[in-house]
Amino acid sequence: MSSRKFRERIKSGRRREKWTDILPRYLTFISHIEPILRETRRIIINLEHEIFLESDLEILDKIREEEEKRNIRKVRALSEFSAMYRSNIYEIMKDFIIKFRNKISTIEIKDFIIDHLYESIEALKILRQITNPDQKNHEDTYLYRLVKFIEDIIFPKGATLQVIYEKLLEKSKDYYECQRHILMTHTFYRDKLTNPDYFIIPSISPIMYQIINNITSLYNLDPNYGDFPEKTEYEIPMLITNEIFEAYIDSIANAEEEAVKNIAERIGLRIIDEIFLAPQEPFVDILVANNFLREEIRKDGKKRLIPQFSNETLILYYLANASKKRGFVSKELVNWISMNFALLMYMGILKWKLSDDNIFYSIFKDLQTNEKILPNLMKLSCFPNYLGMDKMKIRDSVQYRKEIFNFIGSQIDNLKDLINEIAIFCEKMNKEKSE
Repeated sequence: MSSRKFRERIKSGRRREKWTDILPRYLTFISHIEPILRETRRIIINLEHEIFLESDLEILDKIREEEEKRNIRKVRALSEFSAMYRSNIYEIMKDFIIKFRNKISTIEIKDFIIDHLYESIEALKILRQITNPDQKNHEDTYLYRLVKFIEDIIFPKGATLQVIYEKLLEKSKDYYECQRHILMTHTFYRDKLTNPDYFIIPSISPIMYQIINNITSLYNLDPNYGDFPEKTEYEIPMLITNEIFEAYIDSIANAEEEAVKNIAERIGLRIIDEIFLAPQEPFVDILVANNFLREEIRKDGKKRLIPQFSNETLILYYLANASKKRGFVSKELVNWISMNFALLMYMGILKWKLSDDNIFYSIFKDLQTNEKILPNLMKLSCFPNYLGMDKMKIRDSVQYRKEIFNFIGSQIDNLKDLINEIAIFCEKMNKEKSE
């Protein structure tokens, strides 16, 4: 951070949030809700199953009202939320009882409810124990190991771009959709800057994706060839820059406010003689190593490198570039990446602990629950021992959170397989901890 920006932040009263600021906020919600589920489970265990045959189940409403009175001394905001949370739990139980009491025995209904409450408590227990308050032995925590597990698949670290690219390429066979998803925020339009910082790496906008698609098509169909500046015995594929960018120049200038040169560099390309678009030398090495450029010896003895790649080839380079330079990732992309990590960890733990038919699943996926858990998980994930991104870029606007949560929820199909793998990994970690 520049000294000017630091002075501005101090002047405005903002300070960097510490681990000890964020973790208590995260734990407060969970430690407040978990007892509600435990108490509800105790109550259901002690109830006679025959009462489930009563038409209006009025006794459940009376129990809920009595439980709410016991929370009158709590902080008002939490008390109101816990009342809503408890009300949801009881409404879900009533709906389940009414729906199935004529189909299965009331004893089975009671057992189902008790089992699902137990699963829910276990999920909250894992979420409560996800990390250590003092960060001691942090490498053994669920938070650290889950961040590293997900990071290795969609946002790996490495000493060089080539190392990162190879890691992404290896995982792309199963998770390319997740890798592409992590770059394509739906809030790309917020990346507009009055004074653009060309060091900042934004998300891939629809226009940018279209440019990548055009580059890929032209390279594979009808490229020009020219001398490789660093290795003159080779010819590399080249495109005329204007043929790619001219149709978008107004959009690039106004909507993304980025120079063509910077766009090219983010996907491993460069402009030669202010005319041609060609791969950079480090990218050529990656392309050759993975047979995305095949060598053909010409009659004049020149070695021509002929392209045979797809959009995936360029997008993985963009992702590797963003991962390598994660300190320069835009605010929107920091929010999107950290949100995806938080959501994947959260949903992976739920997938591990909750059966698919758990009647309380909807509470965990409710927007109001997400707003209490995910923003803090986002910030915790960004600390230096974890993702190492600037957590000060994470937005605290309630409206923004709703916008991004809703969109991510609608995109969950892209990440379903990864969530399943995370759940399996959680079970593996649990076995290791218990041995």
